[in-house]
Amino acid sequence: TALRAAAPPLFLLVTLSAIQPIALNIIAPSTPAMAREFSTDYATVQLTLTIFLFAVALSQLVTGPLSDRSGRRPVILFSLGAFVAGCLAAAVAPTIEALIAARVVQAIGSGAAFALARAIIRDTSAREEAASRIGYMMVAMLVAPMLSPALGSLIDGLAGWHAIFFVMAALGAAAFAIVWRLLPETNLMRDPDASVAKLASAFPLLLRSRAFLAYTLSTCATSAQFFAFVAGAPHVVVESMGRGPQVYALWFMVVSLGYAAGNFASGRYAGRIGTERMILIGGVTTLVGSAMQLLGALADPWTPALLFIPALVMAFGNGATIPSATASALSVRPDLAGAASGLIGALQLGSSAIIAYLTGHIVPSSPRGLVVIMFIASVIGVLALALQRPRPTPV
Repeated sequence: TALRAAAPPLFLLVTLSAIQPIALNIIAPSTPAMAREFSTDYATVQLTLTIFLFAVALSQLVTGPLSDRSGRRPVILFSLGAFVAGCLAAAVAPTIEALIAARVVQAIGSGAAFALARAIIRDTSAREEAASRIGYMMVAMLVAPMLSPALGSLIDGLAGWHAIFFVMAALGAAAFAIVWRLLPETNLMRDPDASVAKLASAFPLLLRSRAFLAYTLSTCATSAQFFAFVAGAPHVVVESMGRGPQVYALWFMVVSLGYAAGNFASGRYAGRIGTERMILIGGVTTLVGSAMQLLGALADPWTPALLFIPALVMAFGNGATIPSATASALSVRPDLAGAASGLIGALQLGSSAIIAYLTGHIVPSSPRGLVVIMFIASVIGVLALALQRPRPTPV
């Protein structure tokens, strides 16, 4: 059995993982007010969200390998410090350009915390246990993007949008204190003498692994399917089906519960039945739900129930797949867990952003194209499992 550091409390890992989705979503209700204050158009203010996502993705490619070299703890502490600085800069930003720049600093800090929380789980857990812990972490994380817009709206109403960033700075400072007090160094295989070239070589090593590619492709296809749904379903429900936005919101809550249930199932059963079987169960469940959705789109009339009930099945499959696929990908090279976590996160966000962009352009002219895109993604997710031979030996 490999030597492992003691596992930190799960609430610490949840806190680190939740900072990024909170920071992304909490300002969404305030973007119109920002546009008015800075006398700019809405599309420019939206860059505070889109550039944030790109910065999160790119930052993980740097902070992951750095944590393999220097350790998880110092990189997380530095990243949380950067996050707090970004929040304070955003709170007093005099121009929209300054606000966007501050959001980039926020993204770098929160993205590192998000990626390294998964690496810490792999440092301290065997593969099946890691899948369980990631599953439970994802259940708790699901609450963050659901509640943060409401919290941001409340803060904005009470004290203005600038106060949102002060609240986030306080959250980052509290996370810094918790990490300083409770997080030991968990990377027992760090290489402090590694050169920049050696750090950069981690990505080619991982990408040459059939197993890593299989698990990562499965994770990316699953995430892309969800982002395609988020990008296209509102237009389908409101414009094509002629229903109100509240109908979409209510049905989407049901889908979110399915995703939470899938993550809970992964947390509870991955350690018992193994990550391989959990990924297969999740992938097949997603494919079945997607096929149901495809058949439902042939009906006339096409109703929200025919779109969202299969999506509930798919969301359960997504939730069951991602924790086990992530834990398995991180287990291919445990000595490169930081680089692997960063690469997985960047590929997930990148592929999801591309699919969401394409979906947004296809759905207005072809609403049923949404379910075709989602079905293709679910097929890719299942076929990816064929790449995993030879399987990595669990460590």
